[in-house]
Amino acid sequence: MSRHSGSSKHRSHQSRSTDQNPEDLVEQVKSIVTLLYEVVSSRPREWEAYLPSARSATTALDRIHFFRDPQRYAEQVWMLHGLQEFAYHDADSGCIRDIAEWCQTAWLKILRNYPENVETLTGLGNNWLQRSQATLARIHREEGNDSSSQGNGSASGIFHHSFDSDLDLDSDDDVASPPFDPRRQGPLYVEARGYLQPAVDFFARAVRSADALGSTTGDLLASAAESQMSLGNVTGSPGDERHFSHAIRYLRRAQEIPGYSLSIYLQQYLNDYGRYVS
Repeated sequence: MSRHSGSSKHRSHQSRSTDQNPEDLVEQVKSIVTLLYEVVSSRPREWEAYLPSARSATTALDRIHFFRDPQRYAEQVWMLHGLQEFAYHDADSGCIRDIAEWCQTAWLKILRNYPENVETLTGLGNNWLQRSQATLARIHREEGNDSSSQGNGSASGIFHHSFDSDLDLDSDDDVASPPFDPRRQGPLYVEARGYLQPAVDFFARAVRSADALGSTTGDLLASAAESQMSLGNVTGSPGDERHFSHAIRYLRRAQEIPGYSLSIYLQQYLNDYGRYVS
């Protein structure tokens, strides 16, 4: 299917949607989401051409109350992953806000039916973590390139040098904490914490649920670690140390899973800072 024929086809689907039965609409949404997956993976710079189709998909699913049906869980999750990936196709630059928020609402609807479901909790954690990336990237741009020598381009790691200095001081409980950093109270930091605290909470719930099932994966632990690292980066001392310590413990667990390898960045982080956490 070509890009142009696909887009025109989906626009015609939208115009006819009011007189179609729900199952026809579901199939049309599936075809749109399949296309969105392909756009994100192969040609993300063309995302804007597919925005009307993505919005028509969310409108159609709302119209038929698709996320109220607990029997369609697998389809719901597959659609949400596709739409969420599209909404955050370039998270460091921002997101497609209405679709990102729609995905969050849809995840919460599924969570009502499956309150301890690992994949749903992970989807919500990812939604909040990805939403924070643009704010973290803006902080990085505005406050310099302190992390440029680290060789990591991820906004989530932009202040991890503070882990080193903070935990050096914390190695002796009698040593005072680092001086108060007024930047941590600035509006961008407050905004970032507002996104990252829910990410940390949802990932923590996902890990607990996965642990209870004996199904915890390295990817889940790595994402949970990244959320803790990111929140630590925008939290003043001494609260930041708690988040960094949680991150190290998640990374240790991930590293111990047979056949799983941390990313180069996370492995380096664990190697550099793991010695500070017992």
